Amino acid sequence: MKLKLDLHVHTSRSPDAFTDTRDLIEAVHNRGLDGIAVTDHNMICSFKSDEIAVIPGIEISSLNGHILGLGSKAPVPSGLPPEDTIRLMKSFGYIAVIAHPFDMWGKGVDPRQLKQKPDAIETTNANAFPFKKSRKLAEQAALSLSIPMTGGSDSHLPQTIGDAYTEVEVDEPTVEAIILSILSGRTAPKGHATTTANKLRKLARHLVPGAR
Repeated sequence: MKLKLDLHVHTSRSPDAFTDTRDLIEAVHNRGLDGIAVTDHNMICSFKSDEIAVIPGIEISSLNGHILGLGSKAPVPSGLPPEDTIRLMKSFGYIAVIAHPFDMWGKGVDPRQLKQKPDAIETTNANAFPFKKSRKLAEQAALSLSIPMTGGSDSHLPQTIGDAYTEVEVDEPTVEAIILSILSGRTAPKGHATTTANKLRKLARHLVPGAR
């Protein structure tokens, strides 16, 4: 079976995000997804649901950029060199995914320069700029390194959940099966860039408390 999973979602537990956890299930259903990975900044996942698939995750700020950890709830320190972050994630039961590696505005790590191989590369990130170029470069890097590709919205608002996602081929709809499928490359990143309107909506939330 194929599951549609947004593997990069932030909630209001991240300092720059505005999605209340109470809105997650509705947003997932509205976007036709089967589940999400909750990847708040430097903070382990506490969200659970019996209605959708929830992959526990985290987005760690390494010394050189952001790295997603999927599949565990262990704390990981920030500020370490990316190779050390990847090693720790793997030892704690996460799969390590390089987030938005070629986003000109984001804090990305070039996976081609790493001495420690990550488990996957986020090749489709709806928030990355420029979207098409960053996706192409990330796909080329993943192919050259022969590692799996993932997709995620990098959502900070309910309206952007599912802008990008990953189709994951699984034998059963469990977190363990999803993680194994990602590791084995049974994935297909999908989606599009977040709209300018929603990017402006996020900016307005930063500038004007209570803005929607």
